[in-house]
Amino acid sequence: MIKISRISSPLKDKLKNLETCSQLDGDGVFEGKYNTSGSVLIRNKFIGEISADQIIVDENGQLEGQIKSVELIVSGDVKGNIISDSIVIMETGKLSGNIAYKQIAVFEGGIINVDGMKQIKEKEDKIVKIASKV
Repeated sequence: MIKISRISSPLKDKLKNLETCSQLDGDGVFEGKYNTSGSVLIRNKFIGEISADQIIVDENGQLEGQIKSVELIVSGDVKGNIISDSIVIMETGKLSGNIAYKQIAVFEGGIINVDGMKQIKEKEDKIVKIASKV
């Protein structure tokens, strides 16, 4: 079962530290690996492996490959193997490939065309009851 919820808050509330995030911009293509504990804004094409707390793909951005994040915001085109706690697909966003997620939201107009979807379950604490001797 896919649980889809509407988001009423504006996108700017979702963007964390946009001024200080890493930005891939221009008309070039970046190929390779990129890991950061912060936010990444992709405005061009990235092919490869990327890991960040927050990944934002703007309307002109294209992201293809292995993607791991806490939060993925898609306004452009994203393809690949995606693992993200939270995925937000904006009105112009397109998402395809295999995805694993905790929660996903799609704005009207956003497109999901995936080969496989898997919801990541929260880990449950294991509680061991200890009986006292009487």
